[in-house]
Amino acid sequence: LKPDSSHFDVLYCIATAPESIQITQESIDRGDEIKKDRIEYLNPEAKKDNKENLDFELDDDDDGWGDDDDDDEAAKAAKAKQEEKEMLARQVAAASGKSEIAKNIKLEGVDDGVLGQLWVEKVLETMGQWPPKFGDSCAVKNMTFAQKGGNAVSALEHKAVRRNLCMTLGRLNAIKLNSHPELIKAGQASLIDPTYFKTTMGYRQRTGLLLEAALRVAGAARSYRLYKTIVECVAMFKIGTTSVLDKENIQWFTDIMTKTYNGPEGVPRVNIGSIAIETDGEDEIATDDTCQLQIAMNRPHAENFTKQKVAMATKQNIPPQIALQTYREGWWILLRCQKLDGEVEADNEHIAKNPILAALDNGSKKRFESETEENRLLNAWPFIVSNIAQKTGKVKVSFRAPAIPGKYKFIIDIKSQEFLGCDQVLTVEKEIIDKALIQRKEEEEEEEDVSNEEEEELKKDK
Repeated sequence: LKPDSSHFDVLYCIATAPESIQITQESIDRGDEIKKDRIEYLNPEAKKDNKENLDFELDDDDDGWGDDDDDDEAAKAAKAKQEEKEMLARQVAAASGKSEIAKNIKLEGVDDGVLGQLWVEKVLETMGQWPPKFGDSCAVKNMTFAQKGGNAVSALEHKAVRRNLCMTLGRLNAIKLNSHPELIKAGQASLIDPTYFKTTMGYRQRTGLLLEAALRVAGAARSYRLYKTIVECVAMFKIGTTSVLDKENIQWFTDIMTKTYNGPEGVPRVNIGSIAIETDGEDEIATDDTCQLQIAMNRPHAENFTKQKVAMATKQNIPPQIALQTYREGWWILLRCQKLDGEVEADNEHIAKNPILAALDNGSKKRFESETEENRLLNAWPFIVSNIAQKTGKVKVSFRAPAIPGKYKFIIDIKSQEFLGCDQVLTVEKEIIDKALIQRKEEEEEEEDVSNEEEEELKKDK
């Protein structure tokens, strides 16, 4: 990933993470076994014919080796051993419920009318979302992936990578897919392939964890642009949308929130009451001070959200206090600054000190090192609202003041990883004083105090 990676670049990169590919491949292998068992269940005669043909081919050996008694005994022993092995396999299958699975499961490509990955790809294609479009900046475009017993292949030729990409785009287009008439009809008839659709839940969880890991790396690189993009990817994946910036998507989300939470007051957002940047206990901010950004916030949607959640819990016979305990609302504060009275030479010491970033190739490292000052994070601070009814609160974010004195514009992004259309950008201008000058001033004041005390002592002596 690079500072200017797009949302799709990030999500395609996540989809091709080795661990995720391995888990998906194991799922596909299990699905292939279930498919084999299902076919055998539906066509027992075909299985029997195959076995009889195999036995015939093995026994039809008139032109082969000598047929003495020792060979007959050996053949009988081998056959008995094979029959015992098959019987044991049937017993294990029955005990594990394997036969029941083969009997009851419905699979795409085996049972008529069943929808699975092929259907998702077909519908995505009609929407212009499949196959995935890899831009020139997307690393996945030219990547190859190893497969069992074969050569390395492209992303769409590799079964597990292809499925991950399909699940990614399926999630981003979830609103249209989930409301598709064919899927609704298939769901009512229990014609949904679980070997695909059930794996999508695990994939969503893995993607969430990998996005968190990507945030940590972007934070270590102090890359505001990449960090911002990844936070937006989290929102895209949670909500199920291809863009957090598209006006139509934002309007759709606003309409849904208005309808669900009883009017405009239920549309999620935060209102800023006050904002301040200061060094605790000091009248000014000096270079390299440990500063605090303080923001007073108001959540006007708190009351409507609480009422609706309580109503939903009551309808489902769930104690409201239990339902509300699981509520989580995630926000981010991204802080950066820009010097207004001159340029600042970039400091890339953080890249050299971080083992992950230090291991990057020179080209990738150079992209992060060449980021402008206003695109470098001072801090990225998450805050989670766990009390759905909380209306007001104050967020404090610590950060180190710039090392060069001068006038600065601090830029504060407030971003949601749950909602659309509620992100904000605020600015605060502050003068940063050279700490050396403040130290000299303090020393002079101390010297002056000592001098005054000595004069007072002299007067008393006289």
